[in-house]
Amino acid sequence: MWRRAAAEACLLGIPVVWMYMLLDELPTLHSVSMLQSLYLAVGVMAALVVGGALVTLVETTSTHFIRQHAREEADSGILIGVAIVPIVLGSRLLLDLTSSVQSDYTLSHLWLSLVIGTSSLVRVSTTMPWSVTSGIVESILLHGLCLALQVPPNMFLVHVHIALHLYNVLLQYGLAAVSRSFTYGEAMVIAQGMTFLTLDAALFTLHQGSWLRPSSYPVPQRDGIAIIVQVGLVLTMLLLPLLCTPLFHTYGTSTPRIVRPTLPAAPTAHFAGLLVIVAIVFIVWTSFLLHMPLWKWVVDTLLVPSKVGVAAYWLGVLAVAVPCCPIVATRFKLRQIVARKLYHVMVVLLFLPVSFVDVDMLRLSYGVAVGVFIVLECVRAMAVPPFGRSIALYMRDFLDHRDQGRVVLSHTYLLVGCALPLWILFPTSSTSTNLEEHRHHQRAGSTALIANAGVLALGIGDAMGAAVGSSYGATKVVGHKSLEGSAAMVVSMCVVSVVCHSYHWDVLAHGRYAPAVQWLGATVATATLEAVTCQIDNLVLPLYYCALCCLTACSH
Repeated sequence: MWRRAAAEACLLGIPVVWMYMLLDELPTLHSVSMLQSLYLAVGVMAALVVGGALVTLVETTSTHFIRQHAREEADSGILIGVAIVPIVLGSRLLLDLTSSVQSDYTLSHLWLSLVIGTSSLVRVSTTMPWSVTSGIVESILLHGLCLALQVPPNMFLVHVHIALHLYNVLLQYGLAAVSRSFTYGEAMVIAQGMTFLTLDAALFTLHQGSWLRPSSYPVPQRDGIAIIVQVGLVLTMLLLPLLCTPLFHTYGTSTPRIVRPTLPAAPTAHFAGLLVIVAIVFIVWTSFLLHMPLWKWVVDTLLVPSKVGVAAYWLGVLAVAVPCCPIVATRFKLRQIVARKLYHVMVVLLFLPVSFVDVDMLRLSYGVAVGVFIVLECVRAMAVPPFGRSIALYMRDFLDHRDQGRVVLSHTYLLVGCALPLWILFPTSSTSTNLEEHRHHQRAGSTALIANAGVLALGIGDAMGAAVGSSYGATKVVGHKSLEGSAAMVVSMCVVSVVCHSYHWDVLAHGRYAPAVQWLGATVATATLEAVTCQIDNLVLPLYYCALCCLTACSH
């Protein structure tokens, strides 16, 4: 246990130390007014890494609630839960600053993540369960902490309080609603993400309705695709599961390995009604934010030859790959862990080529696909006719030991993991439609590498590591992970990612080795994290590799 926790802490400490070095060495940042706040933020980040590692080592920190509802693993994932989100936000903020873009809004969210992480660490270390009473006490302490740390002046303390309480509510009741589906650390990461997404959507809606003065709290403008994706994620990842929770508990099963009978007509009609409600809210909300009917935006934006061509390509790949994956797995008698990785290869075929053709279409399609996956998971979990049982039987052959809870999230994690780096890189809009154009404007062509960090880490690295490690892995490093598998992961990511960056060209044409060495180190660190972490790879690896790729771009 202590070796795993120490290794994980060292790996998470790499980007923290790297950020400090960038702040200390890059002269372009010394004139930025937020420099002092960033130094303090990096210090708090380092404290979270150390504190998370210490808490992980103390067995008594697992409260009854965590033991009852979290998925059982070698560790609860608290270190990842408190540290990974601030690391990603900090690296993304530095990427903006090195391009002479000062983002106070991103800085505010960085501090929000640090406050949430600190609060979570204190709560877990004191084994104090969340309640309304403890929440009030926490608010008082939080107010003093924010004043002591001198958080950014544009970050309203009311925003901090709302974020903290929303996070705790999502974490507490989300874990209880879908028991055994997450480790505690995974639930912390998802709760933070949904908190930021929901609050930002609310602030932007208030801003668009002229109910919030831009001068008092500037909210970034965004394009139509960002609006559609954000509203869709809030409704499908938060509202729909909330509405369906009573149905899950009444008609669902405690494990996906049990396929229930087809859902009766009355609850099926109830579920269909919930879908209609969510769809109506989506149409009304997006039309308000877009200042035009949703159907008109769809016609104007999507019915163009380039996007229709991309959609046709995707349909062709899906039509061939989806039925072929189980056939190939059966024909070649692949082990389950290898058979599951066939879908990772399909993800590469779907997304990597399109990222060089139309990044806006890719941003939108990720959001649509995540929403569809969540709806299909609801259909599977309750065996909603006519396809619910068929989906459940199909997916049962691809479950692993982590699919213990009421819902199966590994496939949704895969899609979200591929999407997160692209959404993090272009949170509100993209300045051009394809990454090839961005490569000519960003140093070392690093934009495509950052945007495809999830595809490379999961679709290429994780798949190749599993295939080689399970077949030829003889030198065990941590648990069942082998040195051969980790080496295969590094080599495959290095080979395929050549199309996404120009670090190799810096070496061959200009003799500059530093960028290539830093990128190689980032890849090795990601493969090492895959070997030591007990958390879902599909969620953790893309975030970590995205952060390191951002820091590599900042260093060059």
